[in-house]
Amino acid sequence: MFKSKFPFSGLSQLLRGAVCATGITFSALAFSAPGAHGPNGEHLDVDTQVQQTENPKFESFTESFELLGEVFSDKVRLYLHDFSTNKPVANASIELESDTLSVQAGFSDDHQYYVIRDEAFVSKLNQPGEHEIVVTILTEEHGDLLASTLLTPEAASAPQHGHEEEHHHAFPWTTVAIALVFFAAGLALAHFVQGRRK
Repeated sequence: MFKSKFPFSGLSQLLRGAVCATGITFSALAFSAPGAHGPNGEHLDVDTQVQQTENPKFESFTESFELLGEVFSDKVRLYLHDFSTNKPVANASIELESDTLSVQAGFSDDHQYYVIRDEAFVSKLNQPGEHEIVVTILTEEHGDLLASTLLTPEAASAPQHGHEEEHHHAFPWTTVAIALVFFAAGLALAHFVQGRRK
């Protein structure tokens, strides 16, 4: 019967495969390990949709105005633009109504947007569910009435750092265990091959 000149070639190939698998596993571990940041501290694998704010929003427009509202836990921020030019509209009179609540929005010269800090109104919009909002806008040239619906999800009032914290603290122990198994198998095969060749 023909005998191979390299009786341990099969074991050698298995050893090389184990070593390669170990290398691939550790490479995957390095890329998926928490704390992988770019030069400015940003996450390298963060989806652009996750980078956008997740606060509940509502919007509406007419021939004169375009309005976007963003609800935070302590305030409501409003962006008002001229519909035809898309330029911000400053110092307008804006009144929001929802159910029996009615509030006036104040304009911020520094940030060029409107803010509502009325606790009762902000708390109401943070409650899960649908909220019908009527907005009255008055400027020196125009007056308009806008209607919109805000959909506040269940988790809107919860802290929005859970995903980031989970990303930083979830260590891939399964990957480490698999890597160690492959590494130990590689060492055992190497020792076995060296012992048979002596």
